[in-house]
Amino acid sequence: MKRVLRWIGFLLVAIGAVCVVIVVVTSNREVNAHVAPLTPPTVLGQASLERGKHVFTSASSCAVCHGADGGGGPFITDASMTLYAPNLTKGPGGVGVAYSDADYDRAIRRGVRPDGTRLIIMPSWAYAAFSDDDAASVIAYIRSLAPVDRVTPHVKLGPIGLLLVATHKLPFDATRLLDEGLPPSPPPAGVNSEYGRYLARISGCMGCHGTHLSGGHLLGSPDDPPATNLTPTGIGAWSLADFTRTMRTGKDPAGHELNPFMPWRTAGQMTDDELTAIYTYLKTVPARPTGQG
Repeated sequence: MKRVLRWIGFLLVAIGAVCVVIVVVTSNREVNAHVAPLTPPTVLGQASLERGKHVFTSASSCAVCHGADGGGGPFITDASMTLYAPNLTKGPGGVGVAYSDADYDRAIRRGVRPDGTRLIIMPSWAYAAFSDDDAASVIAYIRSLAPVDRVTPHVKLGPIGLLLVATHKLPFDATRLLDEGLPPSPPPAGVNSEYGRYLARISGCMGCHGTHLSGGHLLGSPDDPPATNLTPTGIGAWSLADFTRTMRTGKDPAGHELNPFMPWRTAGQMTDDELTAIYTYLKTVPARPTGQG
């Protein structure tokens, strides 16, 4: 009997080792895979440094990961993975030395590096909606930043991260865009629901709260609370003043502080018109039970 149990133990260890190898090989293949992204425009739009700064630091919260100086740095450091946002400037260690405007655009709006590998945890699904003018403005603003001397290492996946990538629980936005296609052309700026939907996408609302904004535990670690349901099922009773105050202060109408995972400090710097447009859009969203995307 002891011999049988010993052989069963050996078999289980062997199976476990094979599973580990499969996960490591599969995840490394995913991380190093080359893709042909959906072709970005050959000519960008009209650039505005003022608009580019606003989008980078507020409307799309690029500064949350890459820093106000664009120099990047660590933004995920736990057992699952260690991930550094790249240094976007022309300083030592920065991609700006080699990136063309097309390279920046491909990374921002398609989630693909110049070598064809996919960026991980880069919200390109949201940024794919950028108008040509907004994309041009962001790139022009990045190019205007002072060079930063900062080397940012590549992603290092731990056991949990390897498993998440191998099982497609940590998807690449570049692949999602290839599967879903590109969003429709953005509307002109205005205080209306159409422009509010545009802002809700490029600001990352749909990335965290789901495409239908019903919230749930879509992103973050298991310890993070689920994203709020933004449909009428959730915050539907909020007034515009409630919504704006929450975005500006980080406290909801009941006085609860928003989780730090929510980038209200940057998103709250959007203009009154932009926040009103988003609120107007939220009022048009159909009610859905929490956690249904």
